[in-house]
Amino acid sequence: MASSNASWSLLPFDLVENILYKVPVASLVRFKSTCKQWCALLNDKRFIYRHLELSREGFLRVHDHKLYQFINLETLALSSLQGPSDITSMIHCDGLLLSECRFDSVDKKLAVWNLFLRQIKWIEPINSIKGHYGFYGFGYDNVSRDNYKILKFCNKLGYDSVEIYEFKTQLWRSVHYSHAYSWYAWFDEAVSMDGNMYWFAERLNIDKSITKFFILCFDFSREIFKETCCLPFITRDDDWVIPHLSGFGRDSLSLLSKDKYAKIQLWVTNNVTDEIVSWSKYFNMTPPYLPIISCGFFRNMTFFIHKTNMIMLWCLEEDIQNKNIYVNVYEIGEDVVEKQVETERHRWCDQASFRSRCYVFVPTSLVPVPE
Repeated sequence: MASSNASWSLLPFDLVENILYKVPVASLVRFKSTCKQWCALLNDKRFIYRHLELSREGFLRVHDHKLYQFINLETLALSSLQGPSDITSMIHCDGLLLSECRFDSVDKKLAVWNLFLRQIKWIEPINSIKGHYGFYGFGYDNVSRDNYKILKFCNKLGYDSVEIYEFKTQLWRSVHYSHAYSWYAWFDEAVSMDGNMYWFAERLNIDKSITKFFILCFDFSREIFKETCCLPFITRDDDWVIPHLSGFGRDSLSLLSKDKYAKIQLWVTNNVTDEIVSWSKYFNMTPPYLPIISCGFFRNMTFFIHKTNMIMLWCLEEDIQNKNIYVNVYEIGEDVVEKQVETERHRWCDQASFRSRCYVFVPTSLVPVPE
């Protein structure tokens, strides 16, 4: 071991640092005991966030609200992991996961955890929002990236309230909120990106009829909601099923949807910080290229655009004719399926198969859970 350490010490430290950027988190955690210099580097915020930016996205599957599986997109192998139980929703930010855990109809708690560092922090929801419908956001103040915040938006008997939990103070506080119109956000179609939250949302008339679909953003630095852009094609009268939202790089959004004829469209935005945000079509895919998707029905679909510009897609698919539920992972290009792997299969009568969700996250994060 001494000779190994001596060999490393002969290398320029800049070169050692560049090598460590490519090392998985599990190994880096062990390397902290190598020497004081390495320990200081691996705890340095600059290194932690640079390592995060170079890490690849992956899929985390949650089955029956409590069983976790990481899907290795290189080998498509599944590995079991440990995490909190009874989760009902989850948001990813910087390798940290925010989960709402519902132990019964009233008792709820929030968990913020790093899956691979095996760190977890439990947060008690503010009393005023217990038992009411709402949704969460997870992000940070761009002035100080490690200043993570949790948003809770709640509608109580027609009255909207906004609370924020700030890790630096470990307190909930109310935020002034006013909006010119009513809206409803699809809490399960949400993305935390570059510190802010984005949701699909529906603008509502006074009579609760829907007039518009759009992307809603919460800016954690200014602590305000704002409308980012309209959706490119979705209306209630369209033939398109519910679209799915994901990030694209660190500054753009992507949207994937399938119509009733199984045609798939992928759209992306320009930089979401631009003055005008708009969509452009990335590509189309027609049914013959996806034989199972063509005859089945999307459930709980999750996707992201890989650095190769291919779509990595996870979904549950219901084959009504054969009464099977397929759990598939696809690698998709324009009118081509590079990979199609069936990771599991269930009978339609097995209701537990419908309780699977999959999330996009960065599995190799050194970002510690805020205390």
